[in-house]
Amino acid sequence: MKISCIIIDDEPYAQKLLQEYVDKTPILELLGVFVSPLTAITFIKNNKVDLIFLDIEMPDINGMKFLSFINQDKTKVIFTTAYSSYAVESYEKNALDYLVKPINFDRFVNAVYKFPLNREINLELLNENFVFVKSGRDFVRVDFDDLLFIEGLKDYVKFVTSKKTYIVNNSLKKLETTLPNTQFARVHYSYIVNFKKVTAFKDNHLLLSDIKIPVSKSNKSMVLKIIEDGLI
Repeated sequence: MKISCIIIDDEPYAQKLLQEYVDKTPILELLGVFVSPLTAITFIKNNKVDLIFLDIEMPDINGMKFLSFINQDKTKVIFTTAYSSYAVESYEKNALDYLVKPINFDRFVNAVYKFPLNREINLELLNENFVFVKSGRDFVRVDFDDLLFIEGLKDYVKFVTSKKTYIVNNSLKKLETTLPNTQFARVHYSYIVNFKKVTAFKDNHLLLSDIKIPVSKSNKSMVLKIIEDGLI
């Protein structure tokens, strides 16, 4: 499922930055960018728009007043503005979130993941170098180069990095198809390993410095092939 979205902002720099952020977030599909809220109203009436990134201080119509023209049960709004003074009013009007410019990417992602989907999204690839994992109420960026291994724990998985561990509501089966297979492989029923962190293979175990990860019999030949191909 993709979240269809539009940007309504009269500032060229803000438009460009938001477009870059949307492009880096695979769950989002950008349908259009609008300078005028009035033009956007016509588009929304004729197209399915799930989410709007909406500025407040704009010509023609104020972003707060714009809300009266849309059905917020069908179309959610994230305000993107240079003014913090509208924050309380935005939440009173049931805005999904309120982002104060300049907006950083991590804050943008946290806002997007507040969108009420029909399924839980606890981990979503953003590009080939990192993932965001849900930690409490927030989403935390985990760089692939910091990730050591992922362990399956019944209904959860444990992301183990060089600095911290995160418990995430997901499954190894889903992650197998999500993580890049040039770097990660499932070596056991309960483990996915980052082969860039493997230092040795001994006694049917992969060594990640002082950590030992078991390799199942069914995956041993695959592991040996990865080693022989020079990936570690």
